[in-house]
Amino acid sequence: MSADGAQSLLRRKVDGNVRIRKTGPALAEEKRARDPHIDSLIQLVSVRIVRVADLILRIGKVTFGRRFGVKPTDLRILIILGAHQPISVNEISRRTHIDKAWISRSLRGLLRRKLVKRTVHPADSRASSLSLTRKGEALLREIAPVAEEYQHQLLQGQSRSDVERVLELLAARAEEMYLQAASRDNPSLPRR
Repeated sequence: MSADGAQSLLRRKVDGNVRIRKTGPALAEEKRARDPHIDSLIQLVSVRIVRVADLILRIGKVTFGRRFGVKPTDLRILIILGAHQPISVNEISRRTHIDKAWISRSLRGLLRRKLVKRTVHPADSRASSLSLTRKGEALLREIAPVAEEYQHQLLQGQSRSDVERVLELLAARAEEMYLQAASRDNPSLPRR
């Protein structure tokens, strides 16, 4: 028996008899044999994309966290601010698809590090706008070539146009499906 096979089987004494309890890969394989629908669910594009996105985020966390002290959420906020400043927390949330409470937690650290500044809205004292400080802009300029190299390594062997085409097709189709589902749940929404 291979080392993997030996590790995935555990012996356990129950009522004087030795029973073999499967764990790890052996258990997963047996479960899939009993539940063939699991294989089809594992192969769903959405499940696979989330798995890949999580892995890419973990790589980014190591790459950008270690070198620049920014978490993936921080980086997404900084990028949106760089592209659309001044901007409100609500607008950052809308553009990044990150919960406002999560953004607020990240912003505390970015404000403390003086990468972001908050200004009171001139017409509404309850509202505020966020923008990058010079230090925040400098950090993004420093991060950009590292991010480009990271992306180059990630997409090595793939043409940029093919990758863009697949991403655009998936995004457009997903948005279309979302709007259809949302309009079924809420008939007052406009249809495309």
